[in-house]
Amino acid sequence: MSTLLHWLSSSQQYFMELGWMGILLYAGIIVLAQMFIAPLSPIAITGGLIFGLQRGFLIVTLGTGVGAALNFLIARYVARGPVARRLQKSDRFRLIDNAIGEAGWKIVALLRFCPIPFGFANYCYGLTAIRFWPYFLATLVAIIPGNFFFTWMGATAQEGLLAVAGAGRPRHPVEYVLMVVGLVASFIALTYITRLAKAAIAKADGPLPFAQP
Repeated sequence: MSTLLHWLSSSQQYFMELGWMGILLYAGIIVLAQMFIAPLSPIAITGGLIFGLQRGFLIVTLGTGVGAALNFLIARYVARGPVARRLQKSDRFRLIDNAIGEAGWKIVALLRFCPIPFGFANYCYGLTAIRFWPYFLATLVAIIPGNFFFTWMGATAQEGLLAVAGAGRPRHPVEYVLMVVGLVASFIALTYITRLAKAAIAKADGPLPFAQP
């Protein structure tokens, strides 16, 4: 990862000379990073450093959006089938899964503010019953603040270089705000998921076959 970041940060002229191909190439790097569940914030910062705020934000949003879609679809059509077949006899799993599918966009929007690896979360959502478009649109909207902030950090070159290099920089005040928002969103999301699960199980007719006595 450090080798990739060093190459990216020293390749500004290379990407700029490629024009639109450079934009697509950098977005593709972001997509690949998500496929392998690599940290995205340093790559987003470097994107702002190379392309500036406006184009950097566009590229990061394009890369994270396409990556979120691919992660989800891979999990949905490759892994969800075996998972669902394995757990299809579980009434609890089926009811909770359906409940999350019905209100999943709210959960997705909340959890996007939580410190969960982006690529890993995308795969996990593909294993639930949430439909693709509610998931995708909630993701695109909820990641705007984070994408904008990290791209802005890169566009302010000195701070961006320190962030990419990990040179013990002090945290920006906005990062603390995002941390607090993430903690609050985590609490709300977990509370909401728990309520959905309890409500779904309560709708079951009769005792569940594996319920504790």
